[in-house]
Amino acid sequence: MRKLIFTLCFVSLFSNLFAQQVLKVGQTLPNIALLSTKGTVYDFNAQKNGKGFIVVFMTPTCDHCIMYENRVMALDKKYKTKGFPVVAIGPYGDNPIKYPLDAMPEMKKVAIKKGFTFPYLTDDNFRYTTLLGIKQTPTAVVLQKNAKGYLIKYIGRIDDEMDTKKVAKNKFVEQTVNKML
Repeated sequence: MRKLIFTLCFVSLFSNLFAQQVLKVGQTLPNIALLSTKGTVYDFNAQKNGKGFIVVFMTPTCDHCIMYENRVMALDKKYKTKGFPVVAIGPYGDNPIKYPLDAMPEMKKVAIKKGFTFPYLTDDNFRYTTLLGIKQTPTAVVLQKNAKGYLIKYIGRIDDEMDTKKVAKNKFVEQTVNKML
């Protein structure tokens, strides 16, 4: 019985020590630096002129992501000049064996075919996907640059309307960025 209790306590302690923290709105992310579809590392800290970023987690094969591609490009066009460019992150980009249709080669094809005006990055081992608690795509994260890194202002849906033929009533990302401008 003592061995069982000791084992359970040890397993619980061990799993808590190594469980990755999930950041929430109001917390600060120090930096993001990931490989882009252009073959270079895109480092948020190296982007000196911005006030923050609109990060969109998206994949090449997700039907919802495909429906949102034009809206994501519109967000970049609208907010890049105001200091909040879009950066897309592909959660499966670094794993062409398990996720061949969502990995970097397909991300490159989609970025070129669709004419993405924003960087499309691959998330190594789901690092930022896990850190930001992303469970589905597309999911947006709005970050505001501050002295310690990037304050998380919003995590969630881009808007409340997935049908591209309808106009969204609530544009969550736009509302968040507009409050900061």
